[in-house]
Amino acid sequence: MPLDESRIVKLLTGYMTLYPDEMAALMPLYNAIGSHIREGGVCLHLDSCPRVAAGALVVDEHDRVLALWESHYSRWVLPRLLPHAADASLYDTAERAAKATTAIGDVYRPISVTGPVDVSFHRQRLGSEARLSYSFHFLFRSYSYELPQQGAHIQWREIGEVVPPRISHRLSTEYLTDSRWHRYSGLAV
Repeated sequence: MPLDESRIVKLLTGYMTLYPDEMAALMPLYNAIGSHIREGGVCLHLDSCPRVAAGALVVDEHDRVLALWESHYSRWVLPRLLPHAADASLYDTAERAAKATTAIGDVYRPISVTGPVDVSFHRQRLGSEARLSYSFHFLFRSYSYELPQQGAHIQWREIGEVVPPRISHRLSTEYLTDSRWHRYSGLAV
């Protein structure tokens, strides 16, 4: 992992405090990172460490989410990328995912949201081995016109079509009720 692992532990700890029912699913990642920190950054897991990615949950002024069509699985997904050495944090990776994978103009951070709104995981098959993969999803807001052109592979979709019900509920009750956005390019709501 090219990012500062102690930052990831801090994000995980904060997230597990907010959502203790998800702690069991996140413990393999927490333990692997803890092992890396204790061993001075040395990985003793023989390339079986969980993979970490960051995704962007970009919501427009109509409370629709920006989604990419994943034809291999025939489903809509959130933009996500693996961290790059130039990313200072998982938040930076998520912002890069929002802009680079969708060609959207600008995204804005809601002021009241400081950490991920979701950490999802799945078991990824790599040949004969299975490896856990975690995606930290960060909330961004944008205007629908910031998307240069909708097409078959990228669209604004209803939130319930793309994100699991537990996240849809969180968005409507905890996160989207705050309409104040962080001013990045002079635009604010």
